Amino acid sequence: MRAFRKKIIAYFLSLFMLPRVREVIAGYARVFLGEAGRYSTGIKVEAVQTKETFTILSKFIKKEKITREEKKKFKVQVFDILRSSGVMVPVMLFPLPFVGTLLLIIMDHLLLSMNIQLLPDSFYPKEKKNLLTPEAIESDLKKENAFL
Repeated sequence: MRAFRKKIIAYFLSLFMLPRVREVIAGYARVFLGEAGRYSTGIKVEAVQTKETFTILSKFIKKEKITREEKKKFKVQVFDILRSSGVMVPVMLFPLPFVGTLLLIIMDHLLLSMNIQLLPDSFYPKEKKNLLTPEAIESDLKKENAFL
């Protein structure tokens, strides 16, 4: 039985050492790092915007004058907070570690491919470079067909 396990492990190790497989795995790692950067940047920007919203709310509570721009910024950020909490809280309730995060990333990419933004605007770069949009999918398929 042990010899069989060793053969299976040796087979998978040899499989992962193939240049094509290593290249594909490295590509997935680069995409994951890019996505991790996008999500961490989005969370930082949302935190700053929420802090600004709290400042506007405290001005309102103190009955200070609020400009139209501040009202608009407050409204947009409250909608972003509600949208992100309505999406993230149910997904993060999964008991297994990282399953909720992976499910959120998969849902985000599937809906983004249909031009639906699931998360607040700060999670998406302005130029939409390296995002899973219909145009990006078509270009990736053309590249993949050219490679084959």
